[in-house]
Amino acid sequence: MSRPHRPRVPTEALLDAARRASERLTHLSRDPDVRREAGNVAQAVAKLLEAIRKAGQTPQR
Repeated sequence: MSRPHRPRVPTEALLDAARRASERLTHLSRDPDVRREAGNVAQAVAKLLEAIRKAGQTPQR
């Protein structure tokens, strides 16, 4: 019997979910350190998503 396969999630969708979750933590957490670090993560993931999207675009001539 073969192993069940995990469903594949596109990279952009996965990173976008991580960004949204960290943004929620910036509002929901009571700990200021958690809020600050969650904000840093959200910014970093947003930059990474932007770079991935730019890399996937065809160059304009």
